[in-house]
Amino acid sequence: MRPINPRLVPILALLSGCYGYYPSVSPAPTGHEVQITLTDSGAVALARQVGPSAEAIRGRLASDSANALVLSVTGVRQRDGNDVDWKGERVAIPRPLVTSVQERRFSRARTLVFGAAVAISAIALRQAFTGDGFSFFGSGTVNKGGAK
Repeated sequence: MRPINPRLVPILALLSGCYGYYPSVSPAPTGHEVQITLTDSGAVALARQVGPSAEAIRGRLASDSANALVLSVTGVRQRDGNDVDWKGERVAIPRPLVTSVQERRFSRARTLVFGAAVAISAIALRQAFTGDGFSFFGSGTVNKGGAK
């Protein structure tokens, strides 16, 4: 069996990188990817701009002031779970309509779990198709005839 090419490891690591939205530890700087969760009244007030029943709005923070957050919107999650993709249109969201602001960040834990799952799957597939006799259930030979 040939070993895995070591030059592929960093490429596989980059491909398996996982991100998530986490509470901002400080005010999210402009230019960062954020997700803004709306209040119920915020969903109603912004329905004409972002569509009905909006729960959260994702995008790049264009500006942040005491009164409003301006996003270049990349997506809107509706209360029924549907996601609507956007192409970067700017929307001003008044602060009183915001429940929380979360910043998109790299997740080491998710990446490690996903990377491990991909590696284990790749090894299992390779073993299954190379015919090296690997088995989770022993050697695969049966002792017939009572040899001692």
